[in-house]
Amino acid sequence: MNKQEVLSILEKYGLQAKRSLGQNFLCNDDVIGDILEFAQLDKDVTCLEIGPGLGALSEKAVLLAGKYLAVEIDTSFQQRLEDVIVKPGGYILFEDYLHLDVKDLPIPDFAPDVILSNLPYYVMTPIMLKVLGDFPRCRKMVFMVEEDAIDRIFAKPRTKAYGPLSVLTDLFGSKKKCFTVEAGSFYPAPNTTSAVIVIERKDEAAEAGQWNPQWIGFVESAFALRRKTLINSLSSGGKYGKEAILAALRKMGLKDSVRSEELMPEEFAGLFKILQGREES
Repeated sequence: MNKQEVLSILEKYGLQAKRSLGQNFLCNDDVIGDILEFAQLDKDVTCLEIGPGLGALSEKAVLLAGKYLAVEIDTSFQQRLEDVIVKPGGYILFEDYLHLDVKDLPIPDFAPDVILSNLPYYVMTPIMLKVLGDFPRCRKMVFMVEEDAIDRIFAKPRTKAYGPLSVLTDLFGSKKKCFTVEAGSFYPAPNTTSAVIVIERKDEAAEAGQWNPQWIGFVESAFALRRKTLINSLSSGGKYGKEAILAALRKMGLKDSVRSEELMPEEFAGLFKILQGREES
C-alpha cells in the first residue's frame, strides 16, 4: 500500500485520519513486509492486531494467520475493515481495547500467539501493560512505537526512563529494536520517527509475578511516587502497610531507603511474592 492507495481508500469509504486518536496510516509495502517477516505468521498461528486502522497490515496478516482478530476503536472504519478482514475469514471487534474484557472477545478462549500493533504515543504504555496482563502466554509481540518512547521500554535501573514498562517487559521476555520507520512511510506523516520492536516471551515468564492485575498494579504503584522511597510509594496506594514492606525489603537484603529505580526487575518479582505470601520455601 502506498500513499496514493491510502488516499483512494479514504475517498472511497469517506474516511479521514483523526488526530485525537493518533491516526497515521502506514503506506509503505516494504515496512509492512518487514513487520510480517518478524511476526512469522502461518496457519498454526493465532494473531491479534490492536488498532488496524485502514488495514494495510491486516489485509495481508489475515491471509497468513490460522486465526486472526482485530480490535479497532474507530467505528467509522467498519465497512473498510469488514472488506479486508471479515470477508477473508478474520474477525473484527469495534471496541476501545483499554476498556475491553478479554472474556467478551468474539472468539471463545482466544489466546493469541502473536500480537501486532501500531501504538500511538499517548496510549503506548497502558496498552502494552494491558496486553501483558491479558495474554501472558503470547509468544511474540511486534509493536510499532515512536522512537522517542523506546527508552521507556529498554531502560535500565538507575535511569530516568526506568519504570513499569521496562520492568515488566524485561521480565516477560527478550526485547529487540528491529528497524526505524521514517515519517514518510505514513499518511498523514507524523512529526517523529517510529521504530518496530519485537518482544519474545521467555519460557519462565509466567512464573514472574503470575501476570495478574495485582502484579502489574504492584509494579505501577512502586513507581507512583518516583522521588519518594519505595516504602512510601508502595504504601501510598493503601494496599500494603509500611511495616510489611519494610520487613519484605529487609528479608531481601535491601536497604530501607531504597527507591524504585534502584531495583532490578527480578527484585520486584521477589518482593511481590513475599508481600503476597507466595514466597517459595
